[in-house]
Amino acid sequence: MVLSVSVVLCAFNRKNDVTECLESILKQNYSNFDVWVVDDASTDGTYEFLKKKFGDNKKFHIIRNDTEMGNTRSRNMVMRESKGEILVSTDDDCIVHQNWIANLVKVFEESPQIGLVTGKVLPIFYKKVPLWLEPPIYPILAIRTENKRSEALNPYGCNMAVLRSVMEKINFLNEDITRKYGGLYSGEDTDLGLRVRAAGYKVVYTPAAVVDHKMFPERLSKEHFIRRALYFGLSEKVYAGSNMWKLLDGTANIIIFLFKFIAKSKFSTLTLIAYKTGFMIGALGGDEGVLERWREWFMRLAQKTK
Repeated sequence: MVLSVSVVLCAFNRKNDVTECLESILKQNYSNFDVWVVDDASTDGTYEFLKKKFGDNKKFHIIRNDTEMGNTRSRNMVMRESKGEILVSTDDDCIVHQNWIANLVKVFEESPQIGLVTGKVLPIFYKKVPLWLEPPIYPILAIRTENKRSEALNPYGCNMAVLRSVMEKINFLNEDITRKYGGLYSGEDTDLGLRVRAAGYKVVYTPAAVVDHKMFPERLSKEHFIRRALYFGLSEKVYAGSNMWKLLDGTANIIIFLFKFIAKSKFSTLTLIAYKTGFMIGALGGDEGVLERWREWFMRLAQKTK
């Protein structure tokens, strides 16, 4: 029996990019799937354009939000609306490989204990890659290049599949972690992986399921990395909580990374310090205003790094 799949994605003001993404999805070599798009109140005509271009395709469904709801709430809405036994997600700035769905589903067929499958995310660069972009900070851009299968990695929302029964059991994505235009909160995918494991299921990474992720030029700046790292940390406090052990662990990591940075002023190390600092800001009751003041301090240091 071929398992049914619903692919879900949220689109916002990327009319051309989401079109390219949808074209790659609709060319999948897997038979039993459909695709659900929620246009999160785009202002560039995304909804009308997609409706006209793909509206006659029986696999295609689209919903429009009248006001911006954010990525997480929008995904939850279409996940609940769709009917697939497996819920697969990607982003509007991705292009999926032709056997993407088939290779995700293949993993679920191995065992009923597998609740979530995630895959490889390869970057598409539009400018020269800076020398400071190193593997330790690939997660800032949701890049995943590991070639070996693993059950230890966190999932990335741009390349992720979950059993509907598992999603219903854990009540879908955590809507306390959502990203709206201009905001940088994230980690709903990491939070999902933690909750899937806590429910008794395995989270499996397979390098056979591949998407290409567009790295727009503005993302390859030190400013972007520092802000994302700080917000990554702030978001972690939302889904992971904080206690004395986590505060001590965060402090210890900052000290370790700080010594490494003093020994060799690498931007990747500074980014990791910013990530842990973001967590500590949230854990100690700080808000985005505090985070922005720290961002200015980190940026002064960043200009002196390689």
